[in-house]
Amino acid sequence: MARIPRYILLFSLALLLLNAPFLFAGSSRPDCKICGMWIDQYLHTRHVFIGKDGSKVMFCSLTCAARYLKSHGNERERLLVADYLSAELVEAPQAVYLAGSDAPPVMSNTSIIAFARREQAEKFRQEHGGRILNYIEALALE
Repeated sequence: MARIPRYILLFSLALLLLNAPFLFAGSSRPDCKICGMWIDQYLHTRHVFIGKDGSKVMFCSLTCAARYLKSHGNERERLLVADYLSAELVEAPQAVYLAGSDAPPVMSNTSIIAFARREQAEKFRQEHGGRILNYIEALALE
């Protein structure tokens, strides 16, 4: 019986390990409807579209949610956004957005994050930069 060279075994193991999340994730791990990124990795920037029929569609960011809204906006009942600090969902139109801070951007060149309260956004802005926006202004950036 022929021996398999050690480097082939190591290479095969490395490929298996690198692809393990894809092989074992299955459909139980929710992903962004637009870009496919896993929502659990973007809990603090996620948006949730709730349709008039009660359906829920999740997005990793405002950028992806805005793309979906362009073609499905008339089907929307509600849009929720995660508070950046707590990851708790709040109504997007009532949230306070912060654009251009040093927080890592998600699916865009500019960081756009949301806060449940203006005081939180102001405090974060003082430490991390950016400008305060309302929902409509933030959506216009996309």
